[in-house]
Amino acid sequence: MATAKLRLVCISDTHNAFPGAGFTLPSGDILIHAGDLTNQGSLAEIEKAMAWIKRANFAAKLVVAGNHDLSLDAKYGLKYPEGWKVLPEEGETCREVMKGTEGVTYLEHESAEVEVKGVKLKVFGSPYSPDRGGQNWAFQYLHEEAGELWSAVPEHVDVLVTHTPSSLGLDESKHWRDGGCDVLARRVREIRPRLHVFGHCHEGRGAEVVHWEEPAENGEFRHTSWRDPGVASKKQSLFDLTGTRGGQSLTAGADSALVNVSVMARSWGQGGKAFNKPIVVDMEIPLKRD
Repeated sequence: MATAKLRLVCISDTHNAFPGAGFTLPSGDILIHAGDLTNQGSLAEIEKAMAWIKRANFAAKLVVAGNHDLSLDAKYGLKYPEGWKVLPEEGETCREVMKGTEGVTYLEHESAEVEVKGVKLKVFGSPYSPDRGGQNWAFQYLHEEAGELWSAVPEHVDVLVTHTPSSLGLDESKHWRDGGCDVLARRVREIRPRLHVFGHCHEGRGAEVVHWEEPAENGEFRHTSWRDPGVASKKQSLFDLTGTRGGQSLTAGADSALVNVSVMARSWGQGGKAFNKPIVVDMEIPLKRD
């Protein structure tokens, strides 16, 4: 079957940082931002973030919000009347900026299809993360709401983009012992996407492949970890899934690649600012069929 190589440049949790001021943005075919573009979701922050994303030269750009992007949650003011102040009219303008930025596909718990290099990718993007109690952040859900929420993720998704990680791994956080969502993990196991991109838990940044057909001794599944070539070097943080040049191979339906792409390296209140490089994911994808 004929394939095409796609390069996906994946970032999350930039928190007002932008290329040249915090990190360098590599070139690629698709840009994915998995949320927390800002610190508090003000109109000025949203406009600044979307301005640099609009300028970025990619064939497709996929963006979801995160818990810090307060104004993008239309229900935030009603849910948290004592939380951060978000003016309704400013929130509406912020959402218009996200949905109206040319060349950007903004996903708010919904599906989309993008076509690049003759490849059609089915994508689902969601801004939600678990409510750990007393946080007053945007797009949060209680444990009893998780089942209905994540059941909305359809089958046959190629790329899943969520702000929160699942509990399958890469969910380390200085704020919570268990940062990921168990219910999302079950849904990921059911649908087995080629790629799951997320952030939220800054200290969990990294990548791995889950092999669904290879149970481990502990009753879970075998994971193949990734060694970042960009650590302490000028190299890109490349996660090569093409099966060539020493890269890992990925079998659709049998394997899923998980990537925590948090750019901000530390959780809030855990020391000064430090930044991770974007993670560059190379994949071989079958061409579309007419």
